[in-house]
Formats: sequence, structure tokens, C-alpha cells
Amino acid sequence: MTAIDRSGRMDDLAARLASMELELAMVRASVEEHLRTRRLAVVDEHGVERIVLDARRGTGSMLVRVHGPDGRTTGVEIYASEADEGDPEVGVCVLRDGDVVSRWTAG
Repeated sequence: MTAIDRSGRMDDLAARLASMELELAMVRASVEEHLRTRRLAVVDEHGVERIVLDARRGTGSMLVRVHGPDGRTTGVEIYASEADEGDPEVGVCVLRDGDVVSRWTAG
């Protein structure tokens, strides 16, 4: 490989690096401006979902849950749901193993 070939490759690598740096800066700016998702889960050090924010099918909710020693789960969910007719529903549920065991709704 000649010095001219090496110089051309270095120029190409420098141009590619500059392009990647620009793309990374644009992604960072976009994320900093707004982060949008339908579901966001916060996991603990074992990868277990502890807090779940969810928005779909006209409902927004936040679920906080723990796992018991016997593998059962307990959680509290705050939600707001659009209604097909009438007023929207806002409430809080206590869940055990995915089943609603207690519920409070506004209004």
C-alpha cells in the first residue's frame, strides 16, 4: 500500500467518523427533547419489573409491584381510562397474582 492509498483510507475513515458523530449528536438531541414510548418498565438488579408505565387503548397506568417469597406478586396500579360513553374512569387497584382484589374509582 502506498502513502497515497493510506492517506485516502485515512480521509475516508475521518469522513465516516465525522458522519457518525453527527448522527449521534442528532439522536442525543432528539432524546433530550422528548422520549416517547407506549410502555416503560423499571427493573431491579435481578431484571424483575418493579414499576411499569403503560399507555394504550385509551388507558394510562402506573403499576408498582413486588414479588413475595412464594413467587406471588402484589401490586398497586393507578389508572385513567377513556370511556366509550360518559365520563372517563380514574382509579386505583390492588392486584395479587394479576387479579384485582380491591378497587377504588373516583366519582
